[in-house]
Amino acid sequence: MNKEIRLILITGFLGSGKTSVINSLLTQLKETSVGLILNDFGSIAVDTALVEGSESVVKTTSLSGGQIFCSCLSGSFISSVEAMAQMAPEVIIVEASGLAKPAPLLEIISVIQKRTENRVTYGGMLCVVDAERYTMLSQSLKTLEEQIVFSDWFILNKTDLVDSVTLSSVRDRVQSLRPLSPVFPTTYGKVSSDLLDLLMVSTPDASLLPTRTEEYRGWGVNGRPKTSIFEPQGTFTYQMLEDFVTQVSSHLLRMKGFLPTSSPDKAFLIDAVGPHVSLTEVTMPPSAARGVVCIYGGSQDPVELLQRQWTAVSGSDTPAVRSN
Repeated sequence: MNKEIRLILITGFLGSGKTSVINSLLTQLKETSVGLILNDFGSIAVDTALVEGSESVVKTTSLSGGQIFCSCLSGSFISSVEAMAQMAPEVIIVEASGLAKPAPLLEIISVIQKRTENRVTYGGMLCVVDAERYTMLSQSLKTLEEQIVFSDWFILNKTDLVDSVTLSSVRDRVQSLRPLSPVFPTTYGKVSSDLLDLLMVSTPDASLLPTRTEEYRGWGVNGRPKTSIFEPQGTFTYQMLEDFVTQVSSHLLRMKGFLPTSSPDKAFLIDAVGPHVSLTEVTMPPSAARGVVCIYGGSQDPVELLQRQWTAVSGSDTPAVRSN
């Protein structure tokens, strides 16, 4: 019970590939006991159902309806780490919401260490950066820069979707915000052995993290992002869903969730980031809730748009979108 437990946080904006990174880590940590804490911004816990099963995971906890660094959820996050520490995993991995604002990080870590009598030690934060969308999104959302300046290591993901000039530009921007921090280019969230070694044994220098956090208050020009749930009633086809998601995804920050098919044990998994739309039929995970979380800029109110597009595709006027 006195063995130290390493706490590793994984952050990165919506759709950057955090869940893929988690699954890559679990594949390589088969001999390590792991506790997982997964944080979804919306009220539906989608990521819990998408993390692949692993015998190394001793417990998984899901926190929904906010982001773990916010006062609305930080207490639950601290309590979850404290409870998980009682199970004595070797490492606790936390997937923060894509909208995480980690300015209060040092204060929260201090509370965790006190409440666990220093059994939980902070192992650092890995930030997953979407090489394709970073430049565009960072111009209007403070969250992206905030996640970078409080992180210790970086995965530059989706490198196959950009040219060398864009890749170099994004990498230079990350390293200008966090000089000397390691950056690992990759695709599909794959974690290299070199990065894994850093995550499991290195000690980040907390003195390099910002102590003045006033500049990261707020969300930027578009305000705090909002969420709605897309949950159509009655019967619908794969083609209807594909047409709908393709038409609306570029207007949103993220779409992710499960909708049932005509088969009782099957579901459509919808995963859309901008123009990149994935719609696949999968076995309905036992932990999955019905509905697709739609996240959008705070200055938008796309409920009417979503409902109008669904009516055009399906011919049904039955409400299919609800504010969250």
